[in-house]
Amino acid sequence: MALDPEKAFLDYSAADCSVQFWTANAPAVQFTSLEAAVRFAKDHGGRWEEIEITVHLPREDIAFATGKVHQLIDALPGDLRKKR
Repeated sequence: MALDPEKAFLDYSAADCSVQFWTANAPAVQFTSLEAAVRFAKDHGGRWEEIEITVHLPREDIAFATGKVHQLIDALPGDLRKKR
């Protein structure tokens, strides 16, 4: 299934999210929006490390693994690297 980053940022703008780097002893970090989680990932090396962002919803969790996290980083609102 294709990822639409703009829709994801909109749909999960007020959802609890966690960022987990796939390295030993790295704790998960919690955020209150997908955009905040993706910005944290970007600022902490999420383009170069294995990473997962999980959106915590009442009935299910949605996990974005490394490749999808990279797509979200590239599509951050206001990011100069965003494709036009």
